[in-house]
This record gives sequence, C-alpha cells and structure tokens, in this order.
Amino acid sequence: MMEVFFGAVLLVLVAAVVLLFAMLGELSSRLPTERETAADRDPAIWPLDDARLGTEPGRWPAELAGLTGPGTDIDAARTVLVLSTACSTCKDVAQQLSDELDKGAEGDMAVVVSTAERARGDRFVQQYGLHRLAHYVDEGGSWVADEFNVRMSPTALVIRGGRLESALVFQDVQALRTRVNEPKGVS
Repeated sequence: MMEVFFGAVLLVLVAAVVLLFAMLGELSSRLPTERETAADRDPAIWPLDDARLGTEPGRWPAELAGLTGPGTDIDAARTVLVLSTACSTCKDVAQQLSDELDKGAEGDMAVVVSTAERARGDRFVQQYGLHRLAHYVDEGGSWVADEFNVRMSPTALVIRGGRLESALVFQDVQALRTRVNEPKGVS
C-alpha cells in the first residue's frame, strides 16, 4: 500500500517538474534576444515632464565638473545620459555608447550611473567601457533626483550654460544625437 502511495507521489513530482520546464521554455521564447532588441529599438524621444528645466545644480560632482565652468563654451549644449544598472534599456544604451567609442567616435557625452551600490555602478562603467567618458556613479540616484527631479532612465539631460535645458527619455543614442543637434524650434 505504501509503495503505491510513494509511486503516485513520485509520478506527481515528475509531472510537476516537466510542467515547470515547459513553462520556462515558453517564457524564454517570449523574451526578446539582444539582437531583436537592437533591431526593434524605438527611435522616439519624448520630454520628461517632471524635470526641473532651467535649474542650475547647487553642486556638480567632481567627475562632471568639466561640463561647466571656466574654459567651457557656455553656449554649447552638453549631454549627460542618466543610466541605471537595473534597467535593461540602459544596458542597451551603454552598449551603443561603447560600440561608438570602439569605432573611434568622440566621447562627447557624459554619463551618470544611478545604482543602489557603488560597486555595482563601478562594474557597469567598466563592463561597458564608460570610463572613456566623463562619468559619475550616483549611489541611490540622489544627485539627479535632488538637483533635476529626474527619477527615470535612460534619460538625457541637455545642459546649456550650466542649466538644464531639456530632459529627454530615449532608447536610441543616434536618434538622441540627431534630436539634440537639431536647431532650436525644430522637433
């Protein structure tokens, strides 16, 4: 009698394991691969409505100090990308930047990496080669949140004359470059 009971329990466990693997297979088939993500990247760019436009930060992190101050062109727009270590789109953006830099592109953007732990942010910077750009690891995302009210990533902060001119949510670095370099008044 006991053997029949254990046989039935074993049969139920085997069926549960088979069902679990079938569900995992179905789930993985629905997730996009990195190649599909790059091909389907959305070129749309939209403003981040809650950002404090016109704000000049009370403090700049030392790592980003070269964006403003003596010796910088006050009329030139500087783009600071806000990326997060927990965001898959941010990882794609970081890879786009890395690919551009690998091809010899100019490092004309700066990066703020929002992260829960500094070590994770430092690994993100190294993994994607962002150390080749001006970068700041913003532990807890507090600097961009406190100074600009930006709590979303990826976001591009367009800084002109030391002030936040616009905050743009994006997925495609090339589309962002086109938008930032458009003459004012064109969208």
